[in-house]
Amino acid sequence: MDVYGYARVSTEEQVKSGSLNQQIDKIKDYCERNDHKIDKLFTDAGVSAIKERPEFEKMMETVAKGNDEIDGIVVTKLDRFGRSVKDLVINMETLQEEAIDFISIGDSLDTSTPNGKLLFHILSAFAEFEREIIRERMQAGRERARAEGKELHRPKKELDKERIKKLYTEKGLSARAIAKLMDVSPPTILSRLREMGVEIKGGA
Repeated sequence: MDVYGYARVSTEEQVKSGSLNQQIDKIKDYCERNDHKIDKLFTDAGVSAIKERPEFEKMMETVAKGNDEIDGIVVTKLDRFGRSVKDLVINMETLQEEAIDFISIGDSLDTSTPNGKLLFHILSAFAEFEREIIRERMQAGRERARAEGKELHRPKKELDKERIKKLYTEKGLSARAIAKLMDVSPPTILSRLREMGVEIKGGA
């Protein structure tokens, strides 16, 4: 397969200790042993899982645009690719939609195999379960607030409007693809675009 490799470390100390290079070496070694060609290696150094990961986002933007030049993405561990089970599944679903496989070396996960596909579906089920629990808790909280006579105002989620505009108008990503990248709904992206006066293209 033609693949992208992705490696990330969270602290400058890990960079200095060689942790990033170790991940890169593992990816290269794995690909060499399995006859995979690395088209490009994306690396984020000194960024935590909860902060922006510029190279990761660049890689996923390329995927979301429908890049048909690669067949898979390789990482050393699942936590390099997702900040949570939900985030991991969203990212993996983006790959699945573009017929791109996902390989996590340390977790023996390869979605090009039957076992890998099964594990992906199990992860998806856990993520959906997590979403349902959160929805139920939020609904219970709203009902409790109403019973206490409190006014309910849903806070508007803070998003980088300029980045949304650039992804939509310059990089050609759809509202759906941008929504997946930013973990929001497509209508939210369309709403922000309209607020900026951006003309919505056919099919969004």
